[in-house]
Amino acid sequence: MTNKKTRLLLFFDTEFTHFIDIDLISIGVVSQHSHEFYAENAEYQKAWCSDFVNSVVLPKLQGGKYAMPYSQLQVKIQCWISGLLEEYASILFIYDYCDDWDLLIDLLTDYPQMDKIQGIKEDVSDLAELYFLGEHPNQHHALFDAKVLMNDFKMKYADSEPRH
Repeated sequence: MTNKKTRLLLFFDTEFTHFIDIDLISIGVVSQHSHEFYAENAEYQKAWCSDFVNSVVLPKLQGGKYAMPYSQLQVKIQCWISGLLEEYASILFIYDYCDDWDLLIDLLTDYPQMDKIQGIKEDVSDLAELYFLGEHPNQHHALFDAKVLMNDFKMKYADSEPRH
């Protein structure tokens, strides 16, 4: 039996169509240990996209190898998580918006190792909030925003132990 590391913290963000008619467009996940995942749902409901999403989010999609049918995205993220669970006993997903968690849970439908996965909402600091309210070229790209969340978390807990 191998000794697994206790828990891996994964920071993630999603981009989605609209606050009312929510459909996943993309997901980005990062860890402090250089794990990274990014994928786009090629089957999102384009008609549901808000004007903001059409003008700001969609132009930042990478397409190509990152765009795939939703069912393939589900398999890909579940396989990626399973690989991490070979090294870590559990995973804690950290997010800043509740609908992000709901969209991730949908991707993990029927995932056999859900007992090893938890999620917690982490409020971003004032500094990160100012950043998110500003204009940055990569803002509203799921992977980039996940990295902002991770860096904010690291700064908030730099001098103390996280409560998680």
